[in-house]
Amino acid sequence: IAIMTLDNGDGIQLMLPLTDEIDTGKVYSASDVAKDVECIHYVGQSEIGNKDAYPPVTPAAAMLLMEEFDVEVEGKRVLVIGRSPIVGSPIAHMVRQMVAIVTVAHSGVQEEALNTLVGDAEVVITCAGLPGVVKAEWVKGAVVVNVGTTFKDELDSLVSDVDGDIAKYASRFSPVPGGIGPLSAPVLFKNVAKAAWDQMK
Repeated sequence: IAIMTLDNGDGIQLMLPLTDEIDTGKVYSASDVAKDVECIHYVGQSEIGNKDAYPPVTPAAAMLLMEEFDVEVEGKRVLVIGRSPIVGSPIAHMVRQMVAIVTVAHSGVQEEALNTLVGDAEVVITCAGLPGVVKAEWVKGAVVVNVGTTFKDELDSLVSDVDGDIAKYASRFSPVPGGIGPLSAPVLFKNVAKAAWDQMK
């Protein structure tokens, strides 16, 4: 927590998860909002119109990828799988702002219901961090944006939330590894640069 009080930095990145004995909520609240380059303290603030909040890094990276590859969501059925306050929830808000019809699923949704939701979606954004939570064959030609990743020791690699050959069932998809991940660092650096500029002003 001492890092939150440092004056010689321009941005704060909180590495999660914290150990069980640390109250994550208190650490969030202790973050200096002027240096909160990962949108920790401002979680949810963009949903009430706080224009000063820096965009959450991973959700912003997903939006950049979708923009670059012309993934249109306006008026489309978008399924977001994941509800964390720093990935799933902000992504759902961002695509709602793009006038998408958004459904949010999560680990508590039964497999049969999730199968139906995936099959009905035109865009699927996976950010649950649960390998295999989505079966590739459930996808019926949707665009799949793989955000959720998990490191598997036995494979010495990252794996996505989607199990199976997604190339057979999706119209387009982002790979894991190599999709959203490489975009996250530049978004973080952009936020840090803006924080430095704002503090200098």
